[in-house]
Amino acid sequence: MTVDNAELIKTGVQGCSRREAFRSGAKALSEAGVSNPTLDAAVLLGFAAGMEPDRVIMEGDEPIGAEELHLYGNFISQRCGRMPVSRIVGYREFYSLPFKVSRDVLTPRPETETLVSMAADYLQALGGNSRVLDIGTGSGAIAVALASLVPASRTIALDISPGALAVASQNARNNGVGGRVYLCCSDLGDAISAPQRFDLVVSNPPYIPESEFESLPAEVQNGDPAIALIAGPKGTDFYGPIARIAMETLRPNGSIMVEVGWGMDGEVSEIFDRAGFYTIRTVPDLGGTSRVVIGRKAVA
Repeated sequence: MTVDNAELIKTGVQGCSRREAFRSGAKALSEAGVSNPTLDAAVLLGFAAGMEPDRVIMEGDEPIGAEELHLYGNFISQRCGRMPVSRIVGYREFYSLPFKVSRDVLTPRPETETLVSMAADYLQALGGNSRVLDIGTGSGAIAVALASLVPASRTIALDISPGALAVASQNARNNGVGGRVYLCCSDLGDAISAPQRFDLVVSNPPYIPESEFESLPAEVQNGDPAIALIAGPKGTDFYGPIARIAMETLRPNGSIMVEVGWGMDGEVSEIFDRAGFYTIRTVPDLGGTSRVVIGRKAVA
């Protein structure tokens, strides 16, 4: 479905207020079957106006200009076509930090905040200058959030995609942690050779089974790169290599923490067990889904 500006704002530019534009946009999104049409319309209108969404609504009696109307109409049209809001506006908030996103990276999701929270608590308990390895950093969401939450930490963040690393670099700089997040182009951990170097290995790897990709919401298929989603027939292809790298690079008593998909915690726990980790446990996200699997490397 596409939305023409003349259809979107039936009153035309002359005499049309931002509130009228907002309501028309929300109605178009609702008719297109978009979830949360009111919130999306507010965010998109705010982006078109260069204002915070709540301010746009509060000052809704102000007339909308021709350029702002044109931008807003285009944004509504894209959203009706199931382009994610984060891709339209070019950023996503994660752990109260702004993150630039592009077609090169997975959009940060609230579920991953569970992994960040567990990792931050672990690093803060360690104290001192802890070292972290982030495998498959994408937008840098995990690495940047941890560096922001634990200023004494240093993180090496790996990704196979140069495009993703460019986005992660910008996010690290924009959030003031560029000097503590070191980015490296690497297929998993091939670029890491020093053993027993890290206190923590974290990863949010691809974990969608190949057979499930076509059934994902259109927003996911339109917005996220397949390389950041698909992980073989069962969705678990990356956990074995990550466990091996972690066992080689962690210091004694170091930890590995990974995000997992629905129903994968048992198999990933077995993978960790076979790799030699102990005290393996699973942590649920706020929705109650087992989301993070944690393992510990033996002291000796």
